[in-house]
Amino acid sequence: MTPTASPALVAQVRLGLRLARRLARSRELARSASIVLVAGLFVMAMFVSLRALSLSGEQVAQRDLGRFGASIGYGSIVLPPGESRFVPDLRGRAAGAGLTDVEVMLSASGMQIATVPARDVSMLETAWQLSPYPDRYQLLSGRWPSQPGEVVVTEPADLAATVGGDLPVLGGKASLRVVGTADDRFARTSNLLVAPGTWTALDANLAEGFPLLGAQPILLWSGNDVLGAVAAFSGAVRDAKPRLPDTASADLGLVEDTQLIRAQLVLQPERTWIARSPAGYTLPSLLLPVAMVLLVFGLNDRRFRRTTDRLVAVGVHRSTATAAMTLATLAWCTAAAAAGALAGTGIGLATRTFIARVRDMPSAPLDGLAAPMLRLLAMVVVTCVCTGIVTALRSRQGKVARRPRSAVKLAWAGKLLSRDTRHIVAVIAWCATVAYGVRVDSPAQAMILTGLITIAVLLSVPDVVDVMLRVFPEHGPRRRLARRQLTGDRRRAAAVIAVLTVLMGASTSSLVLLDTMIRTLDAQAYPEVLPGQVMLADRASITWPAPTPVLRALEASGKADQFPRAELRYLFTTDARGATTRSVTRDNHHGSLLAVATAQDVEQIIGHPLESAQRTTLSNGGLLIWADAPHPPVEGTTIHLTVKEGDKPIGRTPGVPVAVVDVPLVEWRVGTDGIMLSSTAQTLQLPAPPAGPQIISGVTEAQAKAIQEAVASAGLDARMARIHTPPSPPVPAVAIVVTAVGLAFLALAGVLMATRAQTRTLRGYLGRLIAIGVSPTWARHVLLIQYGSIVATSTLLSVVIALPPTVVLAMQVSGFSFAIPWSQLATLLATIYLAVLLAVLRSTLSLRAT
Repeated sequence: MTPTASPALVAQVRLGLRLARRLARSRELARSASIVLVAGLFVMAMFVSLRALSLSGEQVAQRDLGRFGASIGYGSIVLPPGESRFVPDLRGRAAGAGLTDVEVMLSASGMQIATVPARDVSMLETAWQLSPYPDRYQLLSGRWPSQPGEVVVTEPADLAATVGGDLPVLGGKASLRVVGTADDRFARTSNLLVAPGTWTALDANLAEGFPLLGAQPILLWSGNDVLGAVAAFSGAVRDAKPRLPDTASADLGLVEDTQLIRAQLVLQPERTWIARSPAGYTLPSLLLPVAMVLLVFGLNDRRFRRTTDRLVAVGVHRSTATAAMTLATLAWCTAAAAAGALAGTGIGLATRTFIARVRDMPSAPLDGLAAPMLRLLAMVVVTCVCTGIVTALRSRQGKVARRPRSAVKLAWAGKLLSRDTRHIVAVIAWCATVAYGVRVDSPAQAMILTGLITIAVLLSVPDVVDVMLRVFPEHGPRRRLARRQLTGDRRRAAAVIAVLTVLMGASTSSLVLLDTMIRTLDAQAYPEVLPGQVMLADRASITWPAPTPVLRALEASGKADQFPRAELRYLFTTDARGATTRSVTRDNHHGSLLAVATAQDVEQIIGHPLESAQRTTLSNGGLLIWADAPHPPVEGTTIHLTVKEGDKPIGRTPGVPVAVVDVPLVEWRVGTDGIMLSSTAQTLQLPAPPAGPQIISGVTEAQAKAIQEAVASAGLDARMARIHTPPSPPVPAVAIVVTAVGLAFLALAGVLMATRAQTRTLRGYLGRLIAIGVSPTWARHVLLIQYGSIVATSTLLSVVIALPPTVVLAMQVSGFSFAIPWSQLATLLATIYLAVLLAVLRSTLSLRAT
């Protein structure tokens, strides 16, 4: 306060501070402000928890570069097995360029373990004894490999590998000696860490049986002279090209694009889950503090007005009284937010430890805690001050009956302006919601859409309360009392409904989104073939026929002789590079079509008999469309097929009769729309390859494995005989699960505290009812009726918040399957309702006349 300040103003400030200190002693205010503690706890707990799920820049560098300063070359050349000249040449060029601390690592992703079903793992070859990745790979047992053919295995239980034993690979054509086990701190996948010279020791002929087998070299060095490293690697590629005709070009730009520099990685950490999951922290950090502070003011609105009127009656200026109330509320809300932030930090640290154990990965360093704490406190302070100012303005507009006619008109004009302003902002919020909804194309944007809908709904809550009160039934004295009390204190009802809507809407929205993502992942995880089938196809593409050595190996083994086969033709042709030259599709669709020789072949590959109408359609030169294909035509109609050369239509077939058939989603039918007979394709002059993959049907699980083993025993890639392997259960992102669980607990805790605070606030009203002769049972019924209407309204509004974002996501993003987890939602809502009931009963058991 400046020396020139008015003595009267100084006196008013002192009086306001003294009143604030006295008013802050109110237990009801302290109890109602405790709900802000829940907001602070959740916001900080989610920040600390989600912060653990994304790697820092230094951790990314430890994972990708180890102890080195830079790397280059990954993806620019593929070395066949047995290649022995490229690595020494690259080492020599790197030394000649003046690079220091040079190491060359080979990464082979097509190393096949001799298991059934066959599976591929990654193999990394470098000098492991020199600790190239000290912060990533930690030796658990044994020693690091030092001789060609020695291996250290990560996740040894997954590969059934034991130290001292042999690990057969590539169909048993090669074997690695297990000399140790290690832990990959950044992944839970199985890797083979082999000694230098292992790749060179492999038989060069293995490339014929394993077409995808190849190693990509990576040059690692201290980071000095990046241009020299690019030149050295490009020169090694140029020299290798004459003897490796299938390798990539030695283009300098291609090699430069592969470089990783430690200094750049450190400055560019992974995109955090805080940014990728706005519903976990970003949106709650903006909405929760505001909603909880408004709830505190709403719960105490009537008491604040009575206290203000009494203070004014004894001579205190109305602005001073309102400021004292605001300061008292601000003190309690700030203290509750700070306590919640500290408690939330502790809970977040415990959650980080649990998540690190579950994920078996390092957590990101915990830094930047001050920013979210200050942001939380700032939101609380600003909301308290703004609400206090609005309360002061409304207080001046109150008591209109005692003011001059001009003041009354001015007060009503202010109220109308406030209402109209809120309506305009609400309309803008709903328009922004619609405008943003058409752009949603990811779960993160769906979460932001949820936030926009929440804001729009909150702005509409007072109007919803008015509608609720108009339709509220008044049959019976208890309902009449409940409605009259809500009508007389609709601000408090609106505040409670707003907070319950935010909490229930956020939790139900997260559950719906989580279930949708799980269903989507489940729908996208499909087997290669149906049970009882084996598909013989090229490893490079399931649309290509199996190589002749595979067919000869099966004929020699006799494992597949007694089973029927169907040759599948994909109705498109490709050039030598695999690019599509001619194709056929339904009009205005992108899915390709299939063809087989007979209707019996169709039954074998779809796994069930055809209906008579479907057989008739095929025999009449028709097409069977998958039932889940986009826009399946009406059965019994005819459609036209379009023949394209590249992307240009070059022809259109006459009308083709169609029927619909159900086929489970498997890999061989992904990207296709339907199937016809090969004779129909020939009649219509549709493009077709000379041969296609074969599907063997009618086999048991053991017989399918025997067929795959026969291919592997011939020294061929066993996965060219694809067998049915059930997909693994879908695993959603940990951050989405943490967000859903956190929001569910937040909803439960927030509802409990809001209910208790509201009930304690209404005790005086209920006590007066008891004092005039109303029984305590009736009083409790009045309270339960009120909460029934409040919770029902909040539930309906939460549905408005929860469902549209997921519906939009499912409609606009290809592959998303809309799903509502009815059981989980019912459990959550039942728990919330039960919590409300118990809280109300607990708080009203001690009701007495006052």
